[in-house]
Amino acid sequence: MKTKALRKFVVAAFAVATLCPLAQAQTMGGDDVKVIQYDQETLVQTRMSVADNGWIYVMTHSGRDTGNSNVKIFRSKDNGATYQKLRDWDPSDDYLFQDFDIIVTGKTESDIKVWSVEIMNKPGEYKSRVAVFSRDANAQNGKRMYQEDFSNVRLYDVDIASNYRSPSALNNGGDPFALAFAYTGFNNTHKQSFVDYVFSLDGGQKFTKNLLFRQDGENKIDKVDLSLGSTSESTGNNTWPLMGVVFEMNKEGDKSDIGFLSNFVDNDPEFVWSGPIIVSKTDDSFSPKIQMMLDEDDNTINGVNCYNFMITYSNFDPENSDWDLRYVYPKTSFGYQKGKTPTMDDLEEGYLVASYQSETNSGLAYDKSWSHYLVTYAKEEESGTNTLKYFWFNYDKIHDKDAWSDRYTYTSSVNALYTPQVDINPVMRQACWSWVESMSGKRIVWADTEWVHANGVEDIVMQEGSMKLFPNPANEYTMICLPMAATCKAAVYDMQGRVVAEASFTGKEYKLNVQRLAKGTYMLKVVSDTECFVEKLVVE
Repeated sequence: MKTKALRKFVVAAFAVATLCPLAQAQTMGGDDVKVIQYDQETLVQTRMSVADNGWIYVMTHSGRDTGNSNVKIFRSKDNGATYQKLRDWDPSDDYLFQDFDIIVTGKTESDIKVWSVEIMNKPGEYKSRVAVFSRDANAQNGKRMYQEDFSNVRLYDVDIASNYRSPSALNNGGDPFALAFAYTGFNNTHKQSFVDYVFSLDGGQKFTKNLLFRQDGENKIDKVDLSLGSTSESTGNNTWPLMGVVFEMNKEGDKSDIGFLSNFVDNDPEFVWSGPIIVSKTDDSFSPKIQMMLDEDDNTINGVNCYNFMITYSNFDPENSDWDLRYVYPKTSFGYQKGKTPTMDDLEEGYLVASYQSETNSGLAYDKSWSHYLVTYAKEEESGTNTLKYFWFNYDKIHDKDAWSDRYTYTSSVNALYTPQVDINPVMRQACWSWVESMSGKRIVWADTEWVHANGVEDIVMQEGSMKLFPNPANEYTMICLPMAATCKAAVYDMQGRVVAEASFTGKEYKLNVQRLAKGTYMLKVVSDTECFVEKLVVE
């Protein structure tokens, strides 16, 4: 098993944090877990999705570039300590998988659904297929929910999304939830590249397809990313969910612009934009990602009512000859009005992460429990080492980088690291990651979690100079003492990772009542918008 150079640098079986903002190598997470190794130099992609019961699903797609495409699905039922293969299959009818994506819905084993969308091409022909399947928690008993075959089309890329974790309280735009996917391709009859959007308002039972955008020429549109999000009563949209799509467009070789389209989840024709907003700084951009906000309670930025979403992409900086990550979010002037298309004047655009080394391949998620955007990305360090980074911030502070968390390193390697994924584990209320490591003659898919998989409290190394608890051991209460005042949420976990107590407070100190906790050892996690603290707590 691959391990960190700073293995278990700080506290705990559940989280790792450091308080030194000047540190150059802040390490978070446990041992990297090998999901699968491919003993060949082939293109491998991965996707991650976590069910509401904490089961972690990882999909791997390999061999598209070798004419031997294959898809596998793995699952962890032990909080990311081990992964078991559930499915392993090849395409049928002489097709090759071009791209593949999954999401997971459901709260228990009996109602978990593994949704997959697959696009396939026939080699050397303009024949293709897109299909959606629903499978049970074991990725078995597949049911085809949607399929379309094309006789003169080649497909490029696909992405699937749902608002399962935050459907409308009024069941608008999805009952029980909305499910949608977007894909790109080329129509050889019309000689046009295109983006299609397919949605379901009844939890994946029936689907409707819309053409979102097309432009003349082959290979002009490529990578696509989709997100479904919430609206609050303050926006005046009667809680109708939103969809946002970003994609590479105007491609010329490796260069492209980043296009952005958005609407209500049903792509309401009265609110369709006249064309995409080009959000990229230059035409030398790639790998766009989007995350719509997943909270109905409020939509604000800096305390002012406003739509809230985040777009990221990689952009080449010719002055320094390196890649940076840039991001886009809405101004208060951004909105959805009949017959009106917003412009870049309604959006803020700037650096997400920038240095004299390259930062690329961002991944996004949203954590409802802490109201945080989660961000991961790849960075090439000055030493030549490749690292994967992670940070978070409160949605209301999307404009204020000073209010964001520090950037933590959760893995590093001398080899190339790509397709980093991040998702929130709703049970642990902490992040999970997956990625691919590329080396001579093989590719390895890895996974990791924000918490460390310790065998017992004797494996835990306590961090000095951060959060203090006293008394500890405790039998009635323990006082939480932080190095600085903050607005915080606290959660107490038992050694199986279950939340057994919670509290919210503002300030440097808080008196936590533990009288209802059974005698034993626990982990106390306290999170603010910029810091994360973990300490062992013993109740006598």
